[in-house]
Amino acid sequence: MAIIDILHWTASAGWIVLSGGADAGGEIRSMALRRIKAHGGVAYLGFNEASADATLEDMEDLGAPTGYLVNIVTEDDESIQDQLVSASMIVIDDSVTADEWRGSLPGAAVEGMREALEHSAVILAEGTGAMALGGYILSDEGQFTEGLSWLQKAFILPGVASPTDSEMARRLLEADPKAIVVSIGIGSALALGADGQIEVWGERQVAIALGRDYQ
Repeated sequence: MAIIDILHWTASAGWIVLSGGADAGGEIRSMALRRIKAHGGVAYLGFNEASADATLEDMEDLGAPTGYLVNIVTEDDESIQDQLVSASMIVIDDSVTADEWRGSLPGAAVEGMREALEHSAVILAEGTGAMALGGYILSDEGQFTEGLSWLQKAFILPGVASPTDSEMARRLLEADPKAIVVSIGIGSALALGADGQIEVWGERQVAIALGRDYQ
């Protein structure tokens, strides 16, 4: 079965880049910046004024356009959506858990992200931010629950080179025969583009394990 028949993601004119974790000064952030086509700054999603400082500084050192924090806790829906729609890149880092991202992004943030993608923006999701975009996440209580499903039926396992290294992955595949586990090592990324483009970046430590229904 071809990988394009297995991976199903939110269609758009832009790129969704799922990174195994923050790679300050590294190849993944640099490659994501090179995919920018849209005009506009870089929007960093966060929960407080200091949450994106380190990421913003590193991205600017790599040559990113002017960046700004979008506080998804304190700003109103209209402001959040307007700032995201006009961005050339949106960064979701691993400063909080996937459960917190999953609970905070639906609504104005997700709508703004979708519209930005339609205008060829790049979504860079790192670590727990990447996990939140899967069909499953691991909750703060250690249970599997529904993610944002931008990569459908997938449990995105950041910071792990192979699904066979994860007891969590084995548990999910046994429980749901339709599930997919995508492990992405540090320094690696899975990039999903328009027209079904699939690329593996960096250290290329990206692996996929399938539930029984795919075998």
